[in-house]
Amino acid sequence: MNSVFHYSVLQYHHSQALGEVLNIGVLLWFPEQRQAVFRYPSRLSRIRKLYPKFPEKTIRSYFRGISIRANQLNKQPEIFANYKQHPRQLIDNEILIRDSSALQFGEVKTGVVYTSDLSKIADEFYRLYLAFYDEEDPNRGRHDDAYLLTSFKKNLRQRLLGRISRETLEQSITVKPGSTDLSYQFPFAWQNGTYNLVKPVSFDLKLEQSIHEKATLNFGQFTLLQPYADERNARFDLLVARPKNRSLYKSYDQAIELIDQQPRVKIVEESELSDYTEKTAQALNNPN
Repeated sequence: MNSVFHYSVLQYHHSQALGEVLNIGVLLWFPEQRQAVFRYPSRLSRIRKLYPKFPEKTIRSYFRGISIRANQLNKQPEIFANYKQHPRQLIDNEILIRDSSALQFGEVKTGVVYTSDLSKIADEFYRLYLAFYDEEDPNRGRHDDAYLLTSFKKNLRQRLLGRISRETLEQSITVKPGSTDLSYQFPFAWQNGTYNLVKPVSFDLKLEQSIHEKATLNFGQFTLLQPYADERNARFDLLVARPKNRSLYKSYDQAIELIDQQPRVKIVEESELSDYTEKTAQALNNPN
């Protein structure tokens, strides 16, 4: 007899009065395999065009939180047994409390596990409920480190209206951890109470192993730089991009979760880059 899985669509209730409900994510969990998978769109531009006041920053923070929580549950498989008879309670108790807010998981439904590749099932349910988000710009080029840095500097220069020279923007900062012969380059830095060192770290890569290796490399780097950051009240601001290949999203979420464990690191996802650039420009315009 095949095992079953449960799934629920994450919905944003844009207007309770008009009954406007947007599907923005899908959560699947597999009681027998004791695994949970959360899928959500990387780009929300089509919703922004339809609903200019859509709270994208808040929604993305929920995306990240739910992904992290799903990964945590996968490391605590005994929890799934507690909800085998009451699958809805797993969401309400462990993922997202059911209240009167606009963001809620919908009805819990059940399906039959038809392949041992659980990611394949999750991807198919993503396409079923959320393919809408991928219809725009299907040929997007790779958003690598250089792309992120160029976008940041271009937008910063525009916001400062020429009040910062190209030489200043291109002046990198060298950081040397104490008692080592190592040195690290950061392409930009700015001050607003903390000394913020900017670094692009794109995970728009082709292989899962490449994502894991890049995350581990950066985690190790910031571990070495922890004393430097503590002494100088510094923070490392990472401009990150997710993979274009949706099958690598789980690896990306794990990479972000790993690096985010560092207390002196701030993750700035590509969707948050505009707000981050605005804060940088305000600080540079008002240095005191």
